[in-house]
Amino acid sequence: MYYKKYESERLYLSPLNAEDYPIYTKWINDETLASGLGNFKFNTTELSEKEWIENSCKKGEHHFSIVRKEDDKLLGTYGLEIKDNVSRRMHMGGFIGEKSERGKGYGTEALKLITKFAFEILNAETIYSGIFSFNEASLKSAKKAGYSIAGKYRNAYFYNGKFHDEICVEITKEDYIKNKD
Repeated sequence: MYYKKYESERLYLSPLNAEDYPIYTKWINDETLASGLGNFKFNTTELSEKEWIENSCKKGEHHFSIVRKEDDKLLGTYGLEIKDNVSRRMHMGGFIGEKSERGKGYGTEALKLITKFAFEILNAETIYSGIFSFNEASLKSAKKAGYSIAGKYRNAYFYNGKFHDEICVEITKEDYIKNKD
């Protein structure tokens, strides 16, 4: 079951549902998704995914299911991890797991929604994330959501026989307010 915690035009954030661990396990083991997350080299079992879901909200993190409003279909997940309570810095990450739903703007809408939640509900000052250089769709989505490139880590990730840079993206509360729709 999903609960409408925070909404946008087509989506809503819902607390993670531990019963969804089989679908998350399927997504996380899909190379087309996992390679962009940097965890394809790891094996994720249903047991480990279920434990991660059950424990994720106990650690001061804010992880959500991304659910489409029109049919309550689970599309993916986005989350925030508070890295510094004093400076109010948060690390953000997420994905649209369902392949058939990628490329429809859901990732950008979900990113805008989790960003709004971070600034307007959690009072974040800065949100940041890393995107591997070959993940052009995620980089495009981040830019559409108001994030800017802050720098890069060179040769940060080895995948498919070569090293790739990690592009660091960020948005400050000031930038968010200035560009708010």
